[in-house]
Amino acid sequence: MAEPQDTSRVAEPSDLGPGYRLDAGGRQEAEDNRLSLLERIFDPLSRRRREMVRPGWRCLEVGAGRGSMAVWLAAQVGESGKVVATDIDVTYLKRLQLPNLEVRQHNILTDSLDTLGPGSFDLVCSRLTLFWLAGKQESAIRRMVECLRPGGWVVDEDGDWGTIAPVDPSHPYYARYHGAYRGGEWWTSRGYDPTFGRKLPVLFERCGLENVRHEATAEVVRGGSPWAQWWQETLEAIRDWEQGGHGLTAAREEEYKALIAPWTDPSFCFLNALVHACWGQRPGHKPTSSSS
Repeated sequence: MAEPQDTSRVAEPSDLGPGYRLDAGGRQEAEDNRLSLLERIFDPLSRRRREMVRPGWRCLEVGAGRGSMAVWLAAQVGESGKVVATDIDVTYLKRLQLPNLEVRQHNILTDSLDTLGPGSFDLVCSRLTLFWLAGKQESAIRRMVECLRPGGWVVDEDGDWGTIAPVDPSHPYYARYHGAYRGGEWWTSRGYDPTFGRKLPVLFERCGLENVRHEATAEVVRGGSPWAQWWQETLEAIRDWEQGGHGLTAAREEEYKALIAPWTDPSFCFLNALVHACWGQRPGHKPTSSSS
């Protein structure tokens, strides 16, 4: 018989592997607001990056969040098309009521693809989701590819979150911020790759996709801007997760103070994260409606 485990010891940061740290449990209103800001910031570019979508297409969105892009996709595919929106938490998606939009609770890494329909989608897309699947991103992309019809597209948007940095060395927050963030090593200490986004083209090719295209965007913004508010709320949510028994030490609390303080100060200008978009196509030709 195995010895019982001692569960009284508080987990040290080194004990904690990567995972999703923005769960809405117990903080639904705050997470609703954070995701609303995310949509406001990212949806315009995300729509452009999915402009290949046509009426009649079947689209799958992985990690659909509040569903703004799923709703947009449903409008693009029209009555003859269908959108399946998945997430591990469908709290917000359940509010959506559209005849050509289906909501499913699904984990792309562990749940059966049979419930989605392997080989049946013209587009499989995700946004700011793969970063959290540290060490398992290639597996997730391969499973997304399995869902595609021949000739179908995978579209993903993910960030190099280590690139966020103040731009004015004379600003009072500059040195303290850099001391806490350490060029993205703050993420590395939590098990994540702070330069993950730029690796998407390589991962897409490794997963058998062709016609791979890539672009990256970033801009200088101020504290108090929508981007700064969203980033502040994201950091606060991660801190709350760690505070709930997941390794928040006194030293880490000081890091959070140094990182969060600048985002409400309009005099603080920073380069926001370099966000990468990548497109890739499954080899083969999309079947015609008469042969599908």
